Amino acid sequence: MQQRTQMANRHRRPAGWLLGDKPDLKDWRKALDRLDGSYSPYTMLSYRADFASFEAWCLGRGLVSLPAQPDTVALFIAHEMERLKPTTLKRKLAGLRKIHHLLRLKDPTRDIEVDLAIRRAQRQKPQRPSQALGVTGDLRDRLLAVCTDDLVGRRNRALVAVGFDTLCRRSELVSLRVEDIQPNHFGTASLLIRRAKNDPNGSGRIAHLTDGALQALKSWLEAASIESGPLFRPVYQNHVVDRHMNPIIVGRVLKSLAAMAGLSAGEVDEISGHSLRVGAAQQLTINGVQLLPIMRAGGWRSVNVVARYVENVDMNVWA
Repeated sequence: MQQRTQMANRHRRPAGWLLGDKPDLKDWRKALDRLDGSYSPYTMLSYRADFASFEAWCLGRGLVSLPAQPDTVALFIAHEMERLKPTTLKRKLAGLRKIHHLLRLKDPTRDIEVDLAIRRAQRQKPQRPSQALGVTGDLRDRLLAVCTDDLVGRRNRALVAVGFDTLCRRSELVSLRVEDIQPNHFGTASLLIRRAKNDPNGSGRIAHLTDGALQALKSWLEAASIESGPLFRPVYQNHVVDRHMNPIIVGRVLKSLAAMAGLSAGEVDEISGHSLRVGAAQQLTINGVQLLPIMRAGGWRSVNVVARYVENVDMNVWA
């Protein structure tokens, strides 16, 4: 009898395996770890930060965060809509929803009270999506001209040139690897963009480099003695670190170069890590490229997104 009991215990399913098991609500971070590999690192950071902020808000008011009641979530939105954009509030709701799903708890974000709270936030703060200042061809050339010839300058020159040619998002740009470079029939090279925000399964797309971008890239790789691995890397005290750059650094590099190139403080403030992608789309429009090739070049699936990018193109260039 004792032997049968030991065998049964050995093959018993672990706690939490069955839908009826009660999860440890205090350990939501461990539950979130189950998503590793299924979502991007930036999405994971967002989930953790957003739920942690909700948890802290609840704790400060003596409210329960897990399981959260719809009235609590609606109150949270009403409180936070004074300082946060509706898009940020919706992102926070996504984090709350994911945590409750992982812990097999009823989703409080689908309640009518939460929906009404979000609608109030949207009506209180109606706004058009802000758009980064586009780095078009002329501005790209100004940024390239102020890049120095040391390691940081060569990397920045390659970063700007490649980012413009490939229309990469900042996360795509810093994720590139040397192995993604391949010769093409144009006599230059192409880059495989392995994964994108709207391509979570990694189907990838091919982006082509001009000769100028290819030469800037070769100069950086030779100076940094990079033969494989991450394409764009941090440089500290003239030493290249063997890891990918943080996506946030892309915007900082562009802002720094823009200031060096003589842009006004207001213009520098409008520069972001998205500026190369926006500006390249605008430049293609100026050059007379049709919408479908632009969408293909940037990996867009929505016509509306591209249309918003190019709405600020100065139509006087057609005169």
